[in-house]
This record gives sequence, C-alpha cells and structure tokens, in this order.
Amino acid sequence: MIHGSDGQNLPVFSLLLKRTYDIQTGGRLSRAASISRFRNIDEYYDSGDPDWATVKFEADLVAFKPAVDLVVVGKAYAPNGRPVQTMDISVEVAGRKKIIRLFGDRKCRWNPGQPPFFTDPADFQAMEVRYERAFGGTDKSSDPLIPFTYPRNHMGCGLVLKNVRERVEGLALPNLEDPEDLLTPERIILDDPYRWNSLPLPQGLGWVQRSWYPRSSFAGIMPPFLDPDEVMREELLGLVPARQVALARQFRLPSFDARFNNGASPGLLFPHLTGGEKISLQGLTLSGRLDFVLPGEQPKLMLDIGIGENELEPVLQTVCIRPEDMQVDLVWRGAHPYPGLDWLPEMKRLQAEVA
Repeated sequence: MIHGSDGQNLPVFSLLLKRTYDIQTGGRLSRAASISRFRNIDEYYDSGDPDWATVKFEADLVAFKPAVDLVVVGKAYAPNGRPVQTMDISVEVAGRKKIIRLFGDRKCRWNPGQPPFFTDPADFQAMEVRYERAFGGTDKSSDPLIPFTYPRNHMGCGLVLKNVRERVEGLALPNLEDPEDLLTPERIILDDPYRWNSLPLPQGLGWVQRSWYPRSSFAGIMPPFLDPDEVMREELLGLVPARQVALARQFRLPSFDARFNNGASPGLLFPHLTGGEKISLQGLTLSGRLDFVLPGEQPKLMLDIGIGENELEPVLQTVCIRPEDMQVDLVWRGAHPYPGLDWLPEMKRLQAEVA
C-alpha cells in the first residue's frame, strides 16, 4: 500500500495488487505458480542507468494512473526463422492496432551538398524492440555551439542537426519506424533545431522515459527550441492538451498532471481495460502470432483506515506482456481517499486485505 494523489490531486491511499499469468497453448491464461513481486524501482536494459540505457521495466509502485499502461517487453522474430531485411510487427488490443516497421541495420553515407544516402538494410532473424533502436539520440558534433538532444527520445539513433561529414558518414539509422511516417534522406537533416517537432515520433512497445517529451511536460518540464505558437504533433494525436506550448509559456498549466504517471508507448495507452479484451501479437514470438484474452477475474481489495472496512473498486492500471517468458503481469489499484497528511497522526487503524 502507498499513498499519493488522484486525478483531482486529492490524497488517497492506494492498495496495489500484482498477479502474473502464464500464457498457455491456445491462448489460455492461468495464474503463475511463482509469487508476483512488485518492482520497487525502474530496471534498465543491460543493467544500465538513465545516463545511457532505456527502461526495461518501470516501477510498479504508482498510487494513481489516469489510464492503463500496456507495454510489451520482448523481441521481434523473422517469419519462419528466415532472415529478412524488413518486416512489420503489431500489437492489437480490443480492435485497436499498433504497427511498427522493422529494418535491419542501416547506415548513412555522406553526399556533399545533397541529402545523404541510406544503405540497404542488413538481414536479421531477431531484434530487441527497445527505444535505443528508434529514432532519436543526441548530436554534439554537427555544431559544437548547439549540442542537440531529441526531446522525444534521448537514447535513439538517426538524429542529424547539420549535413557535415563527421556526423553523417556511418551514422546508424533507426531500426523501428512508423510505416506511415518513414524517415527519408530528404528529411533527416534538421538544419534548424526549432524544426524538431517535424521529425518522426519514436516507435516502440515499451516504456517511454519520464524525461522525454511529451511525458516530461506533465511534470512541468517543456523542451527547448519551441515557438510559443507551435502546434505539437502530439497535440494533433490527442496526447497533450491543445495549445500546450502557449499555455505552458503563460504558466496556465498545472505544475504536475497525473498523466505523468503513465509511461506506455503512444497507441498503447487505454482509458480503461476491465478484462476479457482480446490481445494479438504479430511477429513477437517464434511462432509468429500470439493470441490471448485478458483474465476477467476482479480481485477483492479491502482497506480499513479507522472508519470501518471499505471495499475498494479494483482498477487495472498496468499490463506488462513478456512474450519471451510467455507471461503477463497485471497490476490493479484500489484507491481510498483520506483527509491529508495532517490527519495521519489521528489515524487509529490501517488494515488491508486482498483476495
């Protein structure tokens, strides 16, 4: 149990319950025999840290999420185990589908005074789906006076500020792209850092880090190089408030918005999931396709803070799919309001029960 605030910034005690399910043959889910332990802190790929690695598993201990995070942590596999240069993977939840196009490793070749060349993708059989392979990164060499980090993904690849040989020649290109918004030689050179909003949105299925835009904006942190009247691409997709940049400059946005607590990739954030929703993964297992249905069971959560037992409504707030382990982790929340921190010395009882 943890305390925090809800979507209206009112204090709550949140009782959290985590359960892990095995994905059986035929897509049936069964409760895993092992104990589902909470992740108390973020865990990074390659046992890394925020300076150079992306989050593999985000901490479970969040008092309130206004939406459901659905994340997939795993690899893409070429169909039938035969090497390919490119393929599509997808995650479909209750009829909503997110598609990512994968390319084998590619590089830029400098072309003096012209857009660079892209090499052909290399063959691959398997590839980790993580944000280091998506568009983004940092360019410190194009213009030493303007070291530039892509606000949407600090750890990615493919970012070029100026068309100079030292930066362009041999630059790794992203493996993960939106098939409807592909990076091209004509658009890769940014030239003006104020144009970064026009660049591709990074593609992934896992956790978006808290320091990246747009998630950082919900903690009051806006990226640099934005004009006051800028219409963000995220605004057009409904991911941030309308006129966000202008309102932030006028200090008319809250310093903290509970949407900061959500970290799923764009397209994998859901207003609610209640169980019974069909999920289909394509290209993320050796067999090619994986179908299953979220369990419909609703846990029972009870909390007594000294004013009588109160059965809490269970709300699903995290779905973490781990195809490599053939498991799904679910985290529910039950929230109980209380008067606030000043009231805590008066609390005479704190008892929780889950079933």
